[in-house]
Amino acid sequence: MIEVDELKDYLDEYLEEKQEVKNLTEETIKKQTFNISKFIEYLEDEGIDELNDKNVKKQLRHYRRYCLKKRGNKRTTVKTYMMNILEFINSEDVQEEIQHDPIKMKDIIEVKTEDPETAKKRIEKISLTWQQSDFFLDTIQQSGNIRDYAICRTFIDSGMRLKELVLLNKDDIQVPIDEKGFYVLPDDPNDFIDVYLRAETTKGESKDRTTFITYDTLVSLNDMMMDRITKLRKNTHDVYRPVIQRNKAAEEINREELFTNIKGNRIGKRGVQDIIKKHARECDERIKSEGIDCPVNYAKNVSVHILRHTALSHYAEILTVAEVQSIAGHSNSQTTDKYIHIDREQMKQKLKVNSRRFN
Repeated sequence: MIEVDELKDYLDEYLEEKQEVKNLTEETIKKQTFNISKFIEYLEDEGIDELNDKNVKKQLRHYRRYCLKKRGNKRTTVKTYMMNILEFINSEDVQEEIQHDPIKMKDIIEVKTEDPETAKKRIEKISLTWQQSDFFLDTIQQSGNIRDYAICRTFIDSGMRLKELVLLNKDDIQVPIDEKGFYVLPDDPNDFIDVYLRAETTKGESKDRTTFITYDTLVSLNDMMMDRITKLRKNTHDVYRPVIQRNKAAEEINREELFTNIKGNRIGKRGVQDIIKKHARECDERIKSEGIDCPVNYAKNVSVHILRHTALSHYAEILTVAEVQSIAGHSNSQTTDKYIHIDREQMKQKLKVNSRRFN
């Protein structure tokens, strides 16, 4: 147990020791002092005299809720507050007094259970349905931009992150490459193709993982690579120049990066984001001109994250949580849960099909 009015003394010692060990900047020390002091002030204002192993998690939860609801802080801001506070609460001297087990962020985040209908509506806000994603891809295809179509197909198939996509190399797609630098298509058009994501390209991961693309997306990648060779004619006033064409074909054979910009270099994150926003606007224009009844404002709602969420939501309709977690690269299954809603009717149908197993 530790009395609240003693916490400020412990805070001074904690920050002094931290400064010596980590050599933090004055600005960092100032911010951490402010964040932790505000928590101590909150405890005093609430009339909390002491922190002990029975109430410490409860008070941390209350303070987090207070920052979000009463102070109106953003979630990212509150996360920073709580990380600073938790590091202090878990420091050796304070922990010895309170005598609690180390507290993690997940211990103080309140997870509310959702009914299936609420979960379904939430998922619809963060992803596109099968029909809506098909409309998005069809609009890009109609624009004639072969590269953009391949990029967006890859997102919607794989559920990979933006950084992972721009760092993709040609040999990360796990099919053979022929002598001209193109992918060899599988015999079965229903096959799913492995895409290898190296650990250095992923978000905070220490090991490689694999996701998937479809046969049709692999075809679109081949179309994109062919377009890189033949598109050179536009730069030569539509005059066929064999030497230049052969040089371009040779470049494609030896090319490392999968997606490139107009200069032939690896495409950047901003370039991909601009591509998606451009085609999202085209979707809205098409909806308006063709008088289509569609609840989605593509320009407002569609982004890289939405395409990733779309893929994971589609996978979640078919695969288990553990399987979707593996594809997404989530370290915590709670993150994966937000893509999943439980449809009781679907559950009953699955049980009905397998009813003999229960007899």
